[in-house]
Amino acid sequence: MKHKYLWILMILFVTAPFALSADEGQLPPGLYARFNTRKGDLLFLLNYERLPRTVANFVALAEGKMDEASGPYYSNQKIYHEIEGYALFLGDPDGTGKGGLTYTIPRETGALLSTGTPGALVMNSRSGEDHGSQVMIMITGDPFLDRKYTAFGQLQEGENVLEHLHRDDVIESVEIIRVGSSAEAFRPDAESVNEMIREARVEQREVFAQENPEVAAILETWGDNVGKSETGIYYTITQAGSGSKPRPGNTVRMHYSGRLLNGQEFDSSYRRNEPFQFTVNVDGVIPGWVETAISMQTGEKRTIILPPELAYGSNAYGPIPANSWLVFDIELVDFQ
Repeated sequence: MKHKYLWILMILFVTAPFALSADEGQLPPGLYARFNTRKGDLLFLLNYERLPRTVANFVALAEGKMDEASGPYYSNQKIYHEIEGYALFLGDPDGTGKGGLTYTIPRETGALLSTGTPGALVMNSRSGEDHGSQVMIMITGDPFLDRKYTAFGQLQEGENVLEHLHRDDVIESVEIIRVGSSAEAFRPDAESVNEMIREARVEQREVFAQENPEVAAILETWGDNVGKSETGIYYTITQAGSGSKPRPGNTVRMHYSGRLLNGQEFDSSYRRNEPFQFTVNVDGVIPGWVETAISMQTGEKRTIILPPELAYGSNAYGPIPANSWLVFDIELVDFQ
């Protein structure tokens, strides 16, 4: 009978979820996020002092304070993607990797943490900024991601739990733990987060305008209808299109007019009354054209501004000086 009870205790120990050893009362001062799962908990220390905007957005979502989400955002969400032995992904209820909240956050600099550290909590990237809701938990570190991704938290407890979490496991809740007066005072909500984002965008525009005054002057005339691709193409859609978008291998026909920042036109298919035709990823056209073409629908018209690295770079080309930003009016006529 004695051996029978020992076996029962051993079974209970093996099958029980991994628990955190740290008691909340024993945690050092700081801001923490506890991810609760059926397999056990993960405890992350959040770098709110160096990355207040990034952490504020995450905390406000976790505590249900953002207008874009109803209730605590990460509660009862599945891990929607897994790269085995590399990272887990959450923050997209659709599970496609393209869902989640639609806004982005200007990246902050000065992070003490790195995506190269196992157990890093990292904001995903969209259009060159931090995604509004998608996060990654790094299983093995990858310092290469530091160029485009923001590590804002570090795993403190739950390494064994992390090893056993996989795609479709559910994050039952994310609890924010505040230890110390500084962390207690850090209580972001939708108003404060949106103000942080607004201030960051104003600062971005001011810096960009100082470095690229001619480009900034054109963007100013576009008003609020300005988009920016992850690679740095600015665009405004002047006429909506319809249907599907071209893919690599499709042959596209596009009308265009190209000019320098000073307004000097250097080429125009409209003047020739003949659309320009090329095969995506086959014919040698400038990178900014390829990226733009596969993002458009038939009949769509855009004005785009290409940075030099997506145009002719350090090479002069006819009337185009080296290192030139280029402006194009583009129309996707059709493709096949």
